[in-house]
Amino acid sequence: MSDGTAPSSTAAAPRDPGLLAKLGSLFRTYAIPAHTVIVPRSFQPDDRRCFTFLVPTDWPSDADDGSQLVLLEDGLPLGPAHAGHDDIRTLGAGRFSHWGDKLYFSSSDGSDPRDNGRVYSLELPSTLRAGARAALAQLAASQPSSSPAPTDDAAASNEPEPGCTLSVEWSLTPVQLDELTHVGGEAFALAVPSEWPSDAESLSTLMLLEDGRPLPHPHAAHDDIAAQGAGRYSHWGAELRFSSSDGSDPREGRHDYAVARAEAFLFDHAPQPPLAEEGACWSLHEMPAEWTSDEIGRSRVALLENGRLLGPAHSPHDEIRELGGGRYCHWGRQLLFSTSDGSDPTSNGRTYTVLLLDDADNAEA
Repeated sequence: MSDGTAPSSTAAAPRDPGLLAKLGSLFRTYAIPAHTVIVPRSFQPDDRRCFTFLVPTDWPSDADDGSQLVLLEDGLPLGPAHAGHDDIRTLGAGRFSHWGDKLYFSSSDGSDPRDNGRVYSLELPSTLRAGARAALAQLAASQPSSSPAPTDDAAASNEPEPGCTLSVEWSLTPVQLDELTHVGGEAFALAVPSEWPSDAESLSTLMLLEDGRPLPHPHAAHDDIAAQGAGRYSHWGAELRFSSSDGSDPREGRHDYAVARAEAFLFDHAPQPPLAEEGACWSLHEMPAEWTSDEIGRSRVALLENGRLLGPAHSPHDEIRELGGGRYCHWGRQLLFSTSDGSDPTSNGRTYTVLLLDDADNAEA
């Protein structure tokens, strides 16, 4: 492997909403905060634009001292919160209210949330997060639904159902121009925290953005960065070495640079493209070494095709080869997978994202 790539841990960083929006568009995923809980699709029609779903009765609601819940649609907060129920029914436009054991809400555009393909999630205060996912799943199972409620096994494992939309939450750190050092040729260097996993020991998921767009050549050799430039970069140890896309000196301020980090990466940013295996199976190599795989435990890796979750995960290798259908398995430092329809992932024009699911809810009872 040439100089460069590793998975990232999540660190607090300044956030530029415009830049995040560009990233969200690029990755065809939504910036749903990791601590939110996806609401099972068991929505009941109330009246006109209003729908409801059940929530635990012991959650403080607007009928008591005021609810602290935030409802999100594809990762974006809806509102106003605490709306009057008649306003939700007649005006809609994302209004919602948590009242007793129900959350009354409307979609942002008046569409039916049961079949508009969007993901609804709840941002909860820390005091309510323990057991929230399992509790919502249990309540959903008691309601009629246009889509199957999650099974008990799915709720217990905290794994979303295949086909739902998942999120990549990116943290962004603007690059300060006075921190850049010229290291020869087209290459410039920026110090980054040494605890960020890099290509020196694993696979860096760090991305460098120039004016909001990822530079095109990650994991490049240092010699190539200096000699060829053109947006090549490498995260190695405590240093990010890079070149601008147009050969300009980044210290002159012609472009804005930012470091994007997430527990995720695109196939396009992997060290090598996926390789064809037997039958419907493909393999992606050099997965981050720190990510626990099914070979030694239970992998938390999710594979998305155009932002939609493939699966089942943890599939036997023979089933991936023979049945395909989006099955995948993270084994060692390989991701063995199939596309949803048996097409070639290197030429079908779809975006594939490898995402490490957040483990914050795994202690839920």
